[in-house]
Amino acid sequence: MPGTDGPSAASHATQMLLKEVLLQSLEYKRVTLGRLGEQLDVSPPAVSRRAQQLVRRGYLERDGACGLRLTGAGLRIALDALRKQEIFEAYLVREFGYRWDEVRPAAAGALRMDDDLIERMYAQIGRPLRCPHGLPIPARDGRFQLPQAVPLSEWPSDQPAVVSYVLSSNREMLRYLAELELMPGVYLASVTRIPFGDSIKVQIERDRSTREHVVGAALARIVFVEAAPAPRARPPLSTNH
Repeated sequence: MPGTDGPSAASHATQMLLKEVLLQSLEYKRVTLGRLGEQLDVSPPAVSRRAQQLVRRGYLERDGACGLRLTGAGLRIALDALRKQEIFEAYLVREFGYRWDEVRPAAAGALRMDDDLIERMYAQIGRPLRCPHGLPIPARDGRFQLPQAVPLSEWPSDQPAVVSYVLSSNREMLRYLAELELMPGVYLASVTRIPFGDSIKVQIERDRSTREHVVGAALARIVFVEAAPAPRARPPLSTNH
């Protein structure tokens, strides 16, 4: 039987682990204990014990021999935790000038914050729909829907696109993507696969200029793009709830 605690009443460790399961489920077909432990900086035996506790409490269920997935109760806690973190990330970027590659570690303390404080921060920055990395901020009632986006590595050649979101907390990767200008909202006039390899050449149109970059396979897998009209007709990615 699932635990009876509300999302905000769950322990910090529970919220962290369930949120990470949610984030990894967006990137991988299966969430494994190994990747969870690596991302949370927890030893394999420790993350295995914690996951088993959450399975018994009804927040997680097994997905094959080594995989995990969220139950309905676990998803509610994970979405609440993700909402808090993403709001605080957006607040730090807008109010204190944090870069997108440094904001996630700084926002880890959001899960310990009072719900009312988080909502006041959200109102102060205009209730953006997306976090600095482009992911939708879950609604307070738990609604959460990803855009119809696919990894850049799977986007058809010669089709324009717009960068939708980036699934990575790796600071070096995020910093390099910023140097390439592959950030949410950026318009890609063309995407071309380079023959005999997994690299992709993109043509970026921004600030009335055009630049070309070659993107390696590892980066192309974490940058998600969606269909876009011409830049001038493209609606903004961030509006208000």
